[in-house]
Amino acid sequence: MEIRVEQLQLRLVTPFKIAHGSTSARYNVLAHVSDGQHSGVGEAAVVPYYGETAERVTAWLTRPDVRAALGANPLLLEDALNALPPADSPAALAALDMALHDLWGQRLGHPLYRLWGLNPARCPVSSLTVSMADDEQAYRNLLRAVQRAPLVKLKLGSGDVQRDLELAQIARAELPGTRLCADANSAWTAEQSLWIIPRLAELAVAFVEQPVARADYAGWRALRAGLPAGMPPVIADESSQNAADIAPLAGLADGVNIKLAKCGGLRAARQMIALARAFGMRVMLGCMVESSVAVTAAAHLAPLADYADLDSSLLISNDPYQGVVNADGRLILPDAPGLGLRRRIWG
Repeated sequence: MEIRVEQLQLRLVTPFKIAHGSTSARYNVLAHVSDGQHSGVGEAAVVPYYGETAERVTAWLTRPDVRAALGANPLLLEDALNALPPADSPAALAALDMALHDLWGQRLGHPLYRLWGLNPARCPVSSLTVSMADDEQAYRNLLRAVQRAPLVKLKLGSGDVQRDLELAQIARAELPGTRLCADANSAWTAEQSLWIIPRLAELAVAFVEQPVARADYAGWRALRAGLPAGMPPVIADESSQNAADIAPLAGLADGVNIKLAKCGGLRAARQMIALARAFGMRVMLGCMVESSVAVTAAAHLAPLADYADLDSSLLISNDPYQGVVNADGRLILPDAPGLGLRRRIWG
């Protein structure tokens, strides 16, 4: 089998501002794997705050021992994944994993969710994300643009916890009948979290994502001890990178946000889902700033999740593929074999 790497510039419809910074473009990498008859594709999200670079992703994907590990038979998926050399880039591994799963599904003639025995009607609704804005009117405009969405995720973590509460209050006023959730992207201390989460609960926020810093387990313990009963579930994102992070979070976080680019692909995500369920934790499937390639790959696992945040392809003006359809938060999985992607023709 052959591997081909493609550089991908994703242009955002509007600048995306979160606690980690603001961006108007992302430079991801596509991995194409071909057996001479079919070609699978996967995507590496190059996320600066995770230390990923396009150069590092490309270097791993083009290593001779990576290509040699694929073997000659794409149906031997587990053999190929087990034979891959260690990757210093989880995003690169995720891209190759997606591409191999896509090729596997194409050879077998069915979509991935069907090969896994999953019911696409069980997909949870996906949240639509509203980032922070430079002024209040711009923020209100972003909120009004998603007023038809059944679930809206508010990006908080402005650096001022009082301002974060004000943003949530504005959102509730603009979207009185909409389910809201909040994502702090690690921006709060435990003390700030204990102050704001009960106030977010008063605004009927459905869940709160990653309030404290990634490695702040003392903060997670303080939240578990200090939050009163009846609070929204607290979901770990940055603290939940891969399967090894699940056990330390058990009993502290109510659930984990699983992203393919963090954990290394679909196989690793399925392992995380099984482990989280074993600990009685909720499961969320999320995404980075990614095209329909990675978003569709994650969506094939959505029937196994409680929550979904798979909307990043809606934020992109030059999405190179068509895949999962996000109809105001309702996920419609493609029925074609593999990932079920179709290449767009622009211009």
